[in-house]
Amino acid sequence: MNSNGIHTNKAFVLLWSGNVVSLTGFFGIRIAYPLLVLSVTGSVTLMGWAGFVITVPSLIFQIPAGIAADYSDRRRTLLICQLSGLTATSVAALVVVLNVPNPGPFLIVAAFVEGTAYVFFTLSELGAIRDVVDSEQRPAAFSFFEAEQPIGSVLGRALGAAAFGMARWLPFVINAVSYLFCLATLSAIRGDFAARKPEGDRPSGGRWSVAWEGVRIVWTEPFLRASTAISGLSNMVIQVVILLLIFEIGTSGRPVWTVGVVLGAAGVGGILGSFAAARLTTRFSAHAVYRGSLWAWTALLLPIAVSSNPAIMAVSWCGIGAVGTVVNVALTLFRVRVIPEDTLGRAVGAGNIVTDGAVALGALLAGYVLTALGAATTGWALVGAMLVLAIGGSLVGRSREAPLAETPARVE
Repeated sequence: MNSNGIHTNKAFVLLWSGNVVSLTGFFGIRIAYPLLVLSVTGSVTLMGWAGFVITVPSLIFQIPAGIAADYSDRRRTLLICQLSGLTATSVAALVVVLNVPNPGPFLIVAAFVEGTAYVFFTLSELGAIRDVVDSEQRPAAFSFFEAEQPIGSVLGRALGAAAFGMARWLPFVINAVSYLFCLATLSAIRGDFAARKPEGDRPSGGRWSVAWEGVRIVWTEPFLRASTAISGLSNMVIQVVILLLIFEIGTSGRPVWTVGVVLGAAGVGGILGSFAAARLTTRFSAHAVYRGSLWAWTALLLPIAVSSNPAIMAVSWCGIGAVGTVVNVALTLFRVRVIPEDTLGRAVGAGNIVTDGAVALGALLAGYVLTALGAATTGWALVGAMLVLAIGGSLVGRSREAPLAETPARVE
């Protein structure tokens, strides 16, 4: 990871470190919710619903979150998100500690609030990073930005699973502490996080036109349109893979922390991938990086389909995480360079309706797929699905290719 002096940017370091800690707590409770439901009910289908509840805000709040990122003070939005998440996870912790009868409704509401805060936080963070770094530091800054997810994933999933094994309420307490730390770092940042003035005329037609502008940009840029659709489908595949891993390990009689170790391997891979991301995304076009990632994911799913050995699963999942970070940096840099600054939040939010919304749908469908097909057949079905996406991805985006070091024309 070429830092380009990014470590000397105090505002960025505060923003990034606080967000990493907060994501660590969030990923911990994302694994705690399904484990809690599985341990109480023994139902794989209900376990899928538990994952759906915390991810469903990605289906419905991307555009509002994008509008907030474009038109509001981003630092204030980040603070509100952290306070909301802290309140929700504190309620969940109390429900578990007090052994409240019928805790389901309380946990569902808490998970929904945390998932909503995460959606608003992520889009405002993207704009906030651009607020505190100059253009020369952006490749390094966005490499660090993409590393947040794998770092939070590897630490959070391992910590969440281990903490859950000690006490069911412990992952939620750890999450609350992570929110407090992030609130402290955000409060220490100084800078201008106000909304940017539009580069052209603001769209007429009221709030609907303001929201629709982000959708229009994604739809009219060929590579954004194609990569968004394929990414949504691949995200659904990945969600089924996650539940497949949890199911196979959880029913094998192995310790519960094994789940966290295997799932956390993607975070290790993501961290490794972030070191190569800045260099690869300046040498190759986003189109080439994206096509390569789909074929790599197809190959890496094969060992998961043929083996239930946790070590083999972890190695494959590590590779999937590494590839994911590289392609995410490539797509982020492409978006930042082709989308006008005042529209970035709405355009990324419009794309996230598909890509992140597919995560929620994938989490929901995963339980039904496993129940209907069984673990072995599901593994091969996932390989086949990713192969189809790789072939489809190879057929799009061959024109107008240029390394990301060359700035493409903005979408107008």
